[in-house]
Amino acid sequence: MQALKMDLENCYGIKKLKAELDFSQTRAIAVYAPNGAMKTSLAQTFNDLRHGTDSSDRIFPNRKTARKITDENNKTLSPDNIFVIRPYDEEYGHTEKTSTLLVDSKLRKEYEQLLHQVETSKEIFLENIKRQSGSKKDLEAEISLAFTKTDKEFLIALVALRMK
Repeated sequence: MQALKMDLENCYGIKKLKAELDFSQTRAIAVYAPNGAMKTSLAQTFNDLRHGTDSSDRIFPNRKTARKITDENNKTLSPDNIFVIRPYDEEYGHTEKTSTLLVDSKLRKEYEQLLHQVETSKEIFLENIKRQSGSKKDLEAEISLAFTKTDKEFLIALVALRMK
């Protein structure tokens, strides 16, 4: 297989994703991202294809779901060619070996340090805003809800604000 094409809509929280992964120079691609970045939704969608199950949207189950996963010749990916490592699977769960399998340890440490810096900055920012405003509300959720569709996308809300 030279390429993997994904055209997904309303799959477990993935509103819309159209992407192509190039396997012409590599045999594997790792998806490594912070919590809330839809990794589990993507894994569940591939798991559904593997087991011949329809995908759906968790929050809005009545929305029409579209799932097209093909190779470079637009041939549907065979379930035998799909292997999903679930994060908390007892057999393949999170261990130092699976973390190393998924990403080089130096890059993983660098990523984790950056993520820690973002979290620390976020906490300081929210602390200061709470003190300044005197609010007793969950400001992270409030800001997220004001600028996105959910109360769980605080950093995306900040990026959206910065772009305005």
